[in-house]
Amino acid sequence: MEREIIWVVVNTNSAREADKIGRACLKARLCACYGIIPKIKSVYYWPPKSNKLETSKGPILTLETLERKYFQITKLIKSLHSDKLPLIGQWEIENVTPEFYKWLAGEIK
Repeated sequence: MEREIIWVVVNTNSAREADKIGRACLKARLCACYGIIPKIKSVYYWPPKSNKLETSKGPILTLETLERKYFQITKLIKSLHSDKLPLIGQWEIENVTPEFYKWLAGEIK
């Protein structure tokens, strides 16, 4: 039985954008649930290789899914995200109880 549950992690520009992307992934049955984590602050150079510091406070979106859905979710996120270069990555979630895994896997197409 496949047991690889991941969190897909996405930076977003607003709670509204995070909710829009999360709901789209949920409705497409690419994830079992999503969460929105408020972010206090991010600081980075933008445009790339410039000396201009940019600051943002957009929240982090987490999507609970199976690793085999990662590329489909990534494609959907890119089609909905307002950034040209959003952070999209994954964290493996280990040692999940069999009951939780069964629920999660049952919610995903």
